[in-house]
Amino acid sequence: MNQVEPDWRAIQLPLTGNPMPGEGEVDLWLIDLDGLPLEAGPTGLTRKEKVLKRRIQQQFVLRLLLGSTLGKPGKDIRIEKSAAGKPSIRNSALEFNLSHSGAWLAVALTVGHPVGVDIEIQRHMRRPVELARRFFSVDEANAIEALEDPERSRLFLRQWTAREALVKAADTTMAASLAHLELGVEPLEIRTLPSTWPESDQWTLVNPASPVDLVVHVAMPSRIDRLKGFFLKT
Repeated sequence: MNQVEPDWRAIQLPLTGNPMPGEGEVDLWLIDLDGLPLEAGPTGLTRKEKVLKRRIQQQFVLRLLLGSTLGKPGKDIRIEKSAAGKPSIRNSALEFNLSHSGAWLAVALTVGHPVGVDIEIQRHMRRPVELARRFFSVDEANAIEALEDPERSRLFLRQWTAREALVKAADTTMAASLAHLELGVEPLEIRTLPSTWPESDQWTLVNPASPVDLVVHVAMPSRIDRLKGFFLKT
């Protein structure tokens, strides 16, 4: 696993003239939706209404960011989804991926290569050993079982978000990939990938330190030379 650490920069609204990532660069954006003046969506308190409101907020910020990068209004961005649900922009070299956990939204941007990102809020996990035995390799599950919380939960979330980022970049699903995907623990590295994916030595898997209490992974089936971190705030 290549460890490319970003220099985090705080960016304020409004977003204007965000430059396109250069060759081998990934722009990683972390956005606290609760910290932005977003009133879009329903105002009710039911779970369904809250989920819908958060989804509308996420799409609004995503289009704002994509539009700023492409130099056009966000409403004019034509987003399509693959059969596995991976989003892309029609007729554009700009590639992106997104992930959310609680109020946090992460967006990864790059040019010319598929990219995957996944985040999880650091938290206590219920039954992490049982979940690891079900979804991870024996070595990973043993390493998780050998720890006590909070380290046990942190390791589980690290191994899980790494898988999610890889699966997203490969434009497939966890259900189709888990049985053929194995990661090392110390160090975190790719050991086995599905046979239909690019070879493991073509991948970059990055676990950058986050300025907030999030587990973050970015994956790309090519080299990442630079990871630029942006923290969007009011």
